[in-house]
Amino acid sequence: MSNTVNVEQSPIRVLHFSSRDEECGVAKYLDHYIKGMVDAPHIKNDYFEVSPYKTPHMSPEDLQRMANKLRETLKDYDILHVQHEFALYGHDSFRRIVEAGKQAGKKVVITMHISPSMHGASKKVRLHGLGPHSLVRYLREKRNQQNFYYTNAEPFRMADLLLVHNDVTAESLRQLGVADDHIQKVIHPVQAFKTPQPSTRIARALNKQPGDIVYCTIGFIHRYKGLLEAVKALKFLPDNYKLAILGGMKADSDDVAMYDKLCDLINDWGLRDRVHITGFVKTDDELNALIRECDVCIYPYDRVYYAGVSSGSLNLAFANERPVIAFPTATFKEMATVSDGATITTETFAYYELARELNNIDIPKQRELSKAYAVKAAWPERSKELVRVYEKLMSI
Repeated sequence: MSNTVNVEQSPIRVLHFSSRDEECGVAKYLDHYIKGMVDAPHIKNDYFEVSPYKTPHMSPEDLQRMANKLRETLKDYDILHVQHEFALYGHDSFRRIVEAGKQAGKKVVITMHISPSMHGASKKVRLHGLGPHSLVRYLREKRNQQNFYYTNAEPFRMADLLLVHNDVTAESLRQLGVADDHIQKVIHPVQAFKTPQPSTRIARALNKQPGDIVYCTIGFIHRYKGLLEAVKALKFLPDNYKLAILGGMKADSDDVAMYDKLCDLINDWGLRDRVHITGFVKTDDELNALIRECDVCIYPYDRVYYAGVSSGSLNLAFANERPVIAFPTATFKEMATVSDGATITTETFAYYELARELNNIDIPKQRELSKAYAVKAAWPERSKELVRVYEKLMSI
């Protein structure tokens, strides 16, 4: 009698440690993955009861109770899958979570949403001078680095598998000592959804006329998303070009001054009739409908802050069959290749370059390229890939 286990038919029970009910890109990301596994009934997905968002407010005793509960809960599961973003986890909670998985004897998978290279404490610490202030700075940075290694880098090395979306993240993990065979690069999925009801909100707000071209930014207003550059580009574009900023500022943002600066720029440059800011968009259906009102989606993101981030909002453009123009961050340049030309990157990080690409873009051609990539990277297909990841992990 054969002792071979039919992995495809054997139940694989996965416990997810992730945000779930919060208005959070990571939560939506995982939700789409799980919904895409509808044709894989042998994969049993559940969420752990504690959200990462709760960990910054937990005492050491609370964190230990959480870890104990997680270890106990894992008795009924095969895999612990953790969604990692540095801002999500307070104190040493991430390490405690990974340790609980290993102590329970389970496979631990971590999805990396931001490259470790984006964390300041991951970089080599140097003494910048010989004075007392330099020494204090050095000791402080050294302490922060040691804390980073304890709370993040060491747990990365403990994991059985780390899933990454770009080469920058993979290389950063290698530099932290993660074994190459514990790193797997996967395509960042693109949403698949029913065509939303048509919207006329942007057309009305911008008084869109035949021949007008509306380009847009997508997501929360943030200082590193290049919104000032998006506005400034209008000065080098014909009057029929207009800008829609699809999103507002997070209620808990500490950078409201940037919002005021953006509006001052629009007013001072005489662009009030050519720019519309929607404010917070409540539902995905509404956001998708707004995107479809626009002709081109732009991503003039900061070269440092977004150097190692794969943007989910970029995939919203593909999902809605819209052309994409982006500043040449490392990950966006990689996407230009991965997306088979659906992503156009500017020559450099300058708003004039953004205006030039907007003026020269072949919109019908780029729409077809976006549509093709959306099919290739659709979430149901990427969910099948994650199923194979689980199956392979359980066969080792």
